[in-house]
Amino acid sequence: MRKIGWCITGAGYFLHETFDVMEKLARTHSVSCFITSAGERVVRIYELRQKLNKICPGNYYREVILESEQEPSFPIAGRFLRGTYDALIVSPASANTVAKIIAGIADTLVTNAIAQAEKGGVPIIIVPSDQIGVKKTRLPYVINREICLKCEACTIIALCLYEAIVLSDGLPKIDLTKCEGCGVCLKKCPHGAVTFGQRVTVAPRKIDIENVKKMRKNKNYVVLNSPKKIPKTLSKVL
Repeated sequence: MRKIGWCITGAGYFLHETFDVMEKLARTHSVSCFITSAGERVVRIYELRQKLNKICPGNYYREVILESEQEPSFPIAGRFLRGTYDALIVSPASANTVAKIIAGIADTLVTNAIAQAEKGGVPIIIVPSDQIGVKKTRLPYVINREICLKCEACTIIALCLYEAIVLSDGLPKIDLTKCEGCGVCLKKCPHGAVTFGQRVTVAPRKIDIENVKKMRKNKNYVVLNSPKKIPKTLSKVL
């Protein structure tokens, strides 16, 4: 069984699609997941922690590795330098991560893993979140202030176990730095003011597109425009 390193950054676009692909790959490969601090947060917000634990249940080279537990030197990234893994998949790669790769910066668990994989000659597959074209992305939990009726005793503030819902200018809002994606607010708001997964249109910045173009020119990386292409590409590089 081949060993695969999978990196998650702070991008929400392509996140669900990547999880679907990795869930299938985990049936035939040992997958270890390396997650940045920002990635830890998006996994929780988008209700994907349970699915992640299914992909990486924690046994031999099938563990979840958190940046918050590895700082500041990220010693576990040395696995890639030693050739322990057969390939490294970074999906989705946030615009910030891509910019750091281009600049040669290795100050997160993921960018450090990429640097070590390059030094160790490990194939690297990257799916950037920001690419050419207007995209539709899904939002995490949000309170629609146009629907909110400003209840004198806000039900969801009292019910949130993580104290992630606070008042701001007299209206409740969700503090995503505390949200654990439990979904109680979505189910319990009596007026349906909480939404999850709402699709919005986003257009990548020019500089982000240029960085992806630069990355495509680097022979050390295989850059894909969709997570769906990961399995076929992986079979070619292994």
